[in-house]
Amino acid sequence: MRFVARLIQQNLRAKVFLPLLMLALATTWYGLFYSVDKFAGMTNGLSLMDMQPLLTVDQLFAQISTYNDATVEFYLGWSLFDYAWPFITYTTMLFISAWLLTFAAAAWQQRFWVFIGSAYTTVVFDWAENVGFVALISGLPAQPVWLAQLTIALHQGKLVFNMIFNVLFCALLLVLLVSAIRARIKT
Repeated sequence: MRFVARLIQQNLRAKVFLPLLMLALATTWYGLFYSVDKFAGMTNGLSLMDMQPLLTVDQLFAQISTYNDATVEFYLGWSLFDYAWPFITYTTMLFISAWLLTFAAAAWQQRFWVFIGSAYTTVVFDWAENVGFVALISGLPAQPVWLAQLTIALHQGKLVFNMIFNVLFCALLLVLLVSAIRARIKT
């Protein structure tokens, strides 16, 4: 993680960050708007499984059973995109976090590794979750319950580490806001 932290901190420049930000915004637009709408239209209003926080094994199997060939093909293509999207998005958020940390106390700056750990653990869980969903959607000879349970557990793990990252990011924003207000009051 120190390597990643140094790499990000050494590249906190607009010529690195701005293209990354544009890529993150473009992939987020595709991931949250176009593809969600297209999938809902193909499935009578269903959400992509990756975006259902309370998904259960029974719901997973019920939804998969309604997919036609076009839906399966779309989901498989979307899952390839879903390997790039979280990595790009979290890397962008780590650049933003690293930049914000330059305005924070040294104690915060020394904990950048926690931001990195929670971000990339979320990405790894997301990737593993994708493998499970793809295997189940691809129609293995049998859809093993253990694989569905594991996939749902990975899905929940992704959400937990995503929440940890978001709490850290919000806490950092709050600390910076309070520091700015205190500095303004003192002057």
